[in-house]
Amino acid sequence: MTRIYTIFTSSGLMGECQIFTKYHPDREVLTNERIMAELKARCDGVEFVGRTEPIGWDEVGFVLANLKGQKGDLDGILIFGNPMGEGLAPFGRSSQALLSIDLPIVAVYPLWGQWMHSFRAYKEGKIVTSILPIIPDNDAATFAARLDDIAGKIKLIDALAKMKGLRVLVVTDRPVLGEYEPNAIQTEPDREQYEEVYLRNLEDVFQTRLVVVSQREMVDRMKAANEKEAREVARMWIDEAAGMRGTNEAEVVKSAKLYLAMKELMAIHDCQAITTEGYTVFQYYKDGPIPSQGLPASQLYTEGIVATSETLIDSLITQQLGLFITGSTGFNGDYLMDTFTNIAIIGHCECPFNPWGDDRRVPYVIRNLPLWEENKGGACVQVNLPVGETVTVVKFSVHDRKMVIFSGETVSGEELFAGWDDILCRTKLAVKTDVKALFDNLDWKTFGNHRVAFYGDHRQRFIDLAALTGVDVVEADRV
Repeated sequence: MTRIYTIFTSSGLMGECQIFTKYHPDREVLTNERIMAELKARCDGVEFVGRTEPIGWDEVGFVLANLKGQKGDLDGILIFGNPMGEGLAPFGRSSQALLSIDLPIVAVYPLWGQWMHSFRAYKEGKIVTSILPIIPDNDAATFAARLDDIAGKIKLIDALAKMKGLRVLVVTDRPVLGEYEPNAIQTEPDREQYEEVYLRNLEDVFQTRLVVVSQREMVDRMKAANEKEAREVARMWIDEAAGMRGTNEAEVVKSAKLYLAMKELMAIHDCQAITTEGYTVFQYYKDGPIPSQGLPASQLYTEGIVATSETLIDSLITQQLGLFITGSTGFNGDYLMDTFTNIAIIGHCECPFNPWGDDRRVPYVIRNLPLWEENKGGACVQVNLPVGETVTVVKFSVHDRKMVIFSGETVSGEELFAGWDDILCRTKLAVKTDVKALFDNLDWKTFGNHRVAFYGDHRQRFIDLAALTGVDVVEADRV
């Protein structure tokens, strides 16, 4: 369970203002107990450690020492009020002592409960802020939205807590980051040093572990997969599909066996996410082609399991974080830009069948891989993604401790290019946005050539998440 240390530095109206209660006895003045009750109701799976009584002038040092002593068992801090400094009153000017604990912090300003002159100190560090008036807004919806905002930021800490101890299975013969990405541009001049920094940052920022196994182990389990069970999985995919082109049931069964092998490997190695090499690497595997992981990855995504292809660890980390905060694994793919039409394009051969992350499904067509002969190489998927909707496109760079983000509206690719579904990647997303800004801010070296799209406007949530991890943000669609 996620544990958040909670601190109140005041209670009720500033200075126990009697005029307001005298003339407005029917109006509620929030108590700390009421605030916590509202947040607990909104934050399942979160344990709030601490007390609702405000800390006294002489207790700041004790609270800070308590935080340092419990740090290993805590996931974040929730503080109502101005920052604390070593040896200072709760209203002290310095936040450095609190920041030195190095835990993500949600800082809430209690409007009408304190003056605001010191709250601006929450400008640096792993901090996000919010405002909650001690006298609730006249508009109940506005007040509820304030509480939802605080709870949403607490849930970001919950997402980071879930990353701790996450085990990611990496199926590759080129440990540890695989063949596709990072590419040569990213790793020059020294791949070994790049990987060393990468793994250190992965531990420091997310406390996530990579578990590497060879492709041979996956292939052996695929070959040993239960034929009857594989046929049942294949039949499910075919029955639920809107159609099938360029492939056949026998090829779908091959990919179903790979799906079973991937799930079995995850269970054996106690991993909660998986990434395989795939595509060209699979095609030229030394002991014969490995069937497409397009359908296996799509099915796992739909089940809420991140199963990124091409050993794209940065994409996987982005998708895993996105799953925790949006409910969807997102659509990861190669990234292209058309500055003439202001269209950004993302394409790959796998995608969740439920891009919103809930029970809603979208149509999909089972296809052959675009660079393979028809009726060979297993099966991948063309997911017909919805148009006219807002998407948030994100990518974390673990090595550089950065995140790039932009948003836009999905448009019809078929209206842009005839035969859209047959151009390279089977699943493609066209996004109308400020592509000139994207091009001006383009950084292949840091972020590689893949991006992850999430349906919905999640921009601020990802920006806040980056702040809580100490990761720098590049808003690529803004100059």
